[in-house]
Amino acid sequence: MKKIVILFTFLFFFSCQPIEKIDSIIFDNNQFSKFDILSNEIKINQIFEKKISDPFIGHTLETSTSQRIINWVNNNFNAIGNENIFIVSILDASLTQTEFENKEAKNFDEKINYKYELFYLIEFNLYDESRNLIATTLVETSRSTTSGFYISIQEKENIINDLVYQSLNDLSDESKFLLNKYMGNYIL
Repeated sequence: MKKIVILFTFLFFFSCQPIEKIDSIIFDNNQFSKFDILSNEIKINQIFEKKISDPFIGHTLETSTSQRIINWVNNNFNAIGNENIFIVSILDASLTQTEFENKEAKNFDEKINYKYELFYLIEFNLYDESRNLIATTLVETSRSTTSGFYISIQEKENIINDLVYQSLNDLSDESKFLLNKYMGNYIL
């Protein structure tokens, strides 16, 4: 009888253990490309306005998708020089969540899932002191991921944070390519 009680106690405690530990995403802008711009100052224009209706969910994040871009620019872009003005305009930083039916789901798979999509659209402009446009480029990235319908809040936050981080990585890589292509004479 004592062995049965010990066995049930062991099974009870073992069943209370978490099945999977989800690591949280740490945003470290130092992992992205650095840019030294031949300009006197760097300005950020946030033209994008958050949408608070379905299917947009960017307003529910602790740190918004557009704030992530602002942090990235502030940490990774340096103004070097005493002339020119470099302007970064955030045209779009929308995050959406939509339900979709998984038609290929097996018997025990979830039939309804979520799709998360993040779209970034950034414009880089370099002006001289007379406000004449010297160079410009437009950078856009889009990334999506899916999740099950019945997931924890922590899992959802980690999925979205990973999506934002991967999108920032894409944005950094694409910016590096396009800035070197169209503003190569003004980047060190």
